[in-house]
Amino acid sequence: MATTKKAQTQTGSRAIRAIFADATRSVADEAANTLPDPDPNEPRDGIKAGQWPGFPSSNMPPNHPVQIIGRDTDGKIYALTATGHMRVIEKWDMPTLYDLHAPHSNALKWAFPAFGEKKVPDPDNPETPKKIQVVKRVERDLVAECFINEAARKPDFDPNTQHRGRGGWVDSQNNFVWHSGGWLWKGSKSSLSRSRPAQHDGFLYTRQAATIEPWSEHVAQEESPALRALQDLRTWNWERPWLDPILLLGWLATSIMGGALRYRPIIFTTGGAGVGKSRLQELIGGMLEGVVSTTVNTTAAGIYQRAKHDALPFLVDELESKPGSSRAESVIELARVAYSGGDISRGGQDHEATTFTARQSFMFSAINPPPMGAQDKSRMAVLNLGRLQLTAGQVKREMVIKPEVDGRMLLRQVMDGWSEFSKGLLPSYAGILNEHGLSARAIDTFGTLLAAAELLVGPAELEDMGLPVSHPRHLGEVIAAATAIERTENLDNWHACIDHLMQSAIDGWREGVKPTVGSVCERVRTDHQFELSHARERLALANLSILGRGKAGPNTGPCLAVPADGPTLQNIFGNTIWHKSVWYSALKQAPTDIVLRGLGNAQKVKINGSAKHCLLIDLQKFDEYAAKVE
Repeated sequence: MATTKKAQTQTGSRAIRAIFADATRSVADEAANTLPDPDPNEPRDGIKAGQWPGFPSSNMPPNHPVQIIGRDTDGKIYALTATGHMRVIEKWDMPTLYDLHAPHSNALKWAFPAFGEKKVPDPDNPETPKKIQVVKRVERDLVAECFINEAARKPDFDPNTQHRGRGGWVDSQNNFVWHSGGWLWKGSKSSLSRSRPAQHDGFLYTRQAATIEPWSEHVAQEESPALRALQDLRTWNWERPWLDPILLLGWLATSIMGGALRYRPIIFTTGGAGVGKSRLQELIGGMLEGVVSTTVNTTAAGIYQRAKHDALPFLVDELESKPGSSRAESVIELARVAYSGGDISRGGQDHEATTFTARQSFMFSAINPPPMGAQDKSRMAVLNLGRLQLTAGQVKREMVIKPEVDGRMLLRQVMDGWSEFSKGLLPSYAGILNEHGLSARAIDTFGTLLAAAELLVGPAELEDMGLPVSHPRHLGEVIAAATAIERTENLDNWHACIDHLMQSAIDGWREGVKPTVGSVCERVRTDHQFELSHARERLALANLSILGRGKAGPNTGPCLAVPADGPTLQNIFGNTIWHKSVWYSALKQAPTDIVLRGLGNAQKVKINGSAKHCLLIDLQKFDEYAAKVE
C-alpha cells in the first residue's frame, strides 16, 4: 500500500503550550461564570436602584446583562439574554423576565424596582422598629416600556437572515470567524482571540451548545493530522486513486469553512457492499468529532430541524434509491440549496412559515444513489469505490484517529490559512481549470476542493499523490480529463430536453422497427436521398414535423419543428420535468442559432393537418454543438 512520507501530529513544546493555553482559558471561564450579582438595594457604580440616567425608557440601564436586538416587521422583540442566548419576547410575565436575566435576577430588580416597606431596628428607639423603602419585586410594566422603546430605536431584525449559528463564517473584512457555541474566534499564525457571541457586522451570533474550539498553537502543514488522514484515505480502492483521496481531504477543510464559503462542494461516495463506505464515514466523523453530524437513512426535515442556523457539516450514510420514495431526493435537494446558501421555508402547525438559510456541507454514501438531475451532479464530486483486493497474508492497516485534537488542528489550519486560501489558492485553481474549459459550476466544485486540500497538506503531498501541481497546464489537462465523464452528464436544461425527445420512440412500426425521433432526424441530416415526406409521415405520429435545408432561413440545416402541445408529445414528456408543455419553455433557453424562434417566437408548421406555432431545432447546428460538449 502507498504511504505518505510524513504523518506527524504536533508534539513537543508547542503542543504543551497549546494544552496550557486551554487550561488557562478554562480557569478564566470558571471565574467569569461566578460574577457577583449584588443585592438590588445596593448602589451599582454609585447609582441607586431605579435612578439610572434615562429611567425608565429613554435608555437601557447601564451595563445591563440583557441586550435588545430589535424587532421584526410583525412587532416581535428579540433579545440577547444574560447568558448570550437569543429569545423572542412574547410575554411580559415574570418567568420570561427571569429567563432573560438569569443568573443575574438582582440586576433586573435593581433596574426596574418596585418598592415596599421593611421594618428594621432603630438605633435611636430600640423598642420601636422603623420602616424603610426597599426593593421587593420587579415593576413589569417598566421593563416592557423600556425594552419596547429600545427595540423601536434599533433597526428591524430578521432572525432568518441575520442570525448565525455555529460553524465557519467571514466578517466584512474577509476575516474567518469560528463560532464554537460559547465563543467567536479569530486567528492568525501568531495569535488567537475570542469574544462572547454578540451582534457583529449586522449579524447576530448567539450562545449555543459547544462544538470544538481551535487548537491554541499554529499548525504547520508538516504536522497536520491531514497528512495522517491522507495516508488512511489511500488505503481504500478508489476509481481515481491519485485524485479521489485528495478531493475527500479537501472536503474535510471545506466542511469546516461552512458559511465562509460562497460554494460548498458535496461529496458522494458510491460502491457495492463491503467496499468501506461506512468505514470511510467513520474516519471522517472521527476526525471532525464535535463538528459534523452523522445520520443514516434520514429525511430532509430531520436535517434542517437539526441544523437550523448552523453552518456545520452532515455525513449521511445509506442514502439509497428506493422505489416509490422521494425521501432521498429531498435530502439531495436540501444539499443543492445549501451548496450556494439558499433560503428554505417550511410551514408550521401554527400556520407560520419557518425560514432559514442553509449553509451546510454534505457528504453522502450509498450503493445505489437516488435519481439526480444535472443541477445536483454539477455540485458534487462522485467518488467511486471498489472492493479492496488484499494479497495473501496482507492485513489492512487500522485507521488512526485522534478525535480530541484532529478537528481542532484542522480548524486552526483553516483559520490561519483563510486569507491564503481565499485570495491565492482558490483563484489560482479557478484560473487553471477555466483555461481547460471547465464550467463555472465545475470550477466551484473541483477547484474549491483542490485548493482546500493544498491548504492542509501543501503542494508537495499532492505531487506525491500524482497531481502535477507544479505544472499548471498539465494539471488542468489532468483534472479536465478525470472529470470529463461526470461533467458530460451535466447537460444544460434545454440540451437534456432535446436529448430526451431524440431518444423517445415513435409509436408506429416502420420496416420492422419502432423508430426514435432521433433516428429519423439523423437520417434526414445525413442521407440526402431520404425523402422529407417519409420523415414528416413518421414524425407526425409524435406531433412533430421537419423542414428541409434552408427552409427556416439562409444557411440553416434541416429543422425539427416542435409545437407547444400535442397528445403524443404530452406522453413523451409526461414523466419528466418538462411535462405539461414545459418542454416549450425549456427549448427557448437554447442558443438562438440552435433553436430558431422565427417571427413571434415561433413559426407556423402544418402537423397532422393543423397549422401550429413551432420552435425549430436546427439539426446540423445542434449536432455540431453536441459534439463539442464534453
